[in-house]
Amino acid sequence: MAGSSLEAIVLVDIAVVLLIGVALAPLRTRLRQPVVVGEIAVGVLLGPSVLGLLPGNLPAKVFPVEVRSHLSVIAQVGIVLFMFVAGWELEFHLLRGRVRSVLAITAASLTVPCALASAVAFALFAGHSSLVPAHISPPLFMLFMGVVLSVSSLSVMIRILGENGLQGTTAGAMATASGAITDLVAWFAFVCLITAAQGLSTGNLLLTLGRVTAYSLAMGFVVRPVLRALLRRVHPQGGHSLLLIFAVGSGVFVSAWFATCIGIHAVIGAFTFGLVMPRDLDPAVRRAIATPLHHVGALLIPVFFGLTGLSVDMGALGWGGALALTAFFVVSLGGKFTGTAVTARLFHLPWREAATVGVLVNSKGLGEVLMLTMGREAGLINDQLFSALFLTALLMTASVNPLVRRLTPKTGGTDPGAAVPAQQQGPHAAPELSDDHTTRGPT
Repeated sequence: MAGSSLEAIVLVDIAVVLLIGVALAPLRTRLRQPVVVGEIAVGVLLGPSVLGLLPGNLPAKVFPVEVRSHLSVIAQVGIVLFMFVAGWELEFHLLRGRVRSVLAITAASLTVPCALASAVAFALFAGHSSLVPAHISPPLFMLFMGVVLSVSSLSVMIRILGENGLQGTTAGAMATASGAITDLVAWFAFVCLITAAQGLSTGNLLLTLGRVTAYSLAMGFVVRPVLRALLRRVHPQGGHSLLLIFAVGSGVFVSAWFATCIGIHAVIGAFTFGLVMPRDLDPAVRRAIATPLHHVGALLIPVFFGLTGLSVDMGALGWGGALALTAFFVVSLGGKFTGTAVTARLFHLPWREAATVGVLVNSKGLGEVLMLTMGREAGLINDQLFSALFLTALLMTASVNPLVRRLTPKTGGTDPGAAVPAQQQGPHAAPELSDDHTTRGPT
């Protein structure tokens, strides 16, 4: 395939993915679903599950093998920028005054579904299911399944909170704080799992973890103070917005590159750079940096879901895959809801608000799909299991917003796709919580 023809197909494929997303937007809005549900659905539609049912092997013709590597690079840029913004969205001030309750709720939302998912994984392994990759270590497989089925998506949760007007509520603040900690714990555990899956010796494994620790310390104690010193000197009306975007954007990509150099995925580096960004900047400065990078990431993320959907084949699941999908859905949704809601109720949160928190922490999105993609690349899951878990993420996220609206019927709403990113809502978008069971509004 000639170079100019290859470039043309890449550009057309990007347009196809985006236009299908636009076409699905009215239906998504009518069903009151967040943007990520439409993005995941586009991937499924373009793959063998829907488009592949038509004659002529259309997925292979629309997305030839030769162009997929180029689309993957473009998608990687979107993922890196999106994960940076997601890391910057984590508002640690939400933990002030109610650390015990948030930590307890987070622990329950992680351990209950993780234990149940590990049990299902053990049953699959013991039954010699075709869903389980050959030569995989049982403990590694069980832990991987536990992590991916217990993780939440903070960015999707924030969108749902915005649509339902819950940013300023106790339930919204507790769910956001719990989601922030869940993201951190899940990604740390996932890094350890992927490192172990590479078959490294104990010495190499410790060396990799040592590098990750050194990298984290450098980001926290060197890069963060430098960023704070530089960005806090910027005047909001200084007219340097483009230079700020260039400077921060280059930092994101360098951090992502360095992460790959020490043996972890680039998205971890981007996410970490977002974590160390200062959160007490002037709102105008923060918007000037975050909004363009958020929009570029949001523009390219559908390419990632489109590529991912090409390997999701619902028809190849079979009865075993369908039963596994059902088990994954029940274990993940039921486990997270029960563990979270019961724990929140023990801390004297009213039942309706406790149930709302339990539903919100079931939000899934890019994080889980990324973990599934990386897990498949590492040989932890095969294509059939990937399809079942991918569809589980779609069904779980699609169920969150209707359940939240049932629990909070009097809240106002907006278009799910129009929710304002957290970094644009200011540092006091959600109330501060305290363990004396009071809620303090914005100051």
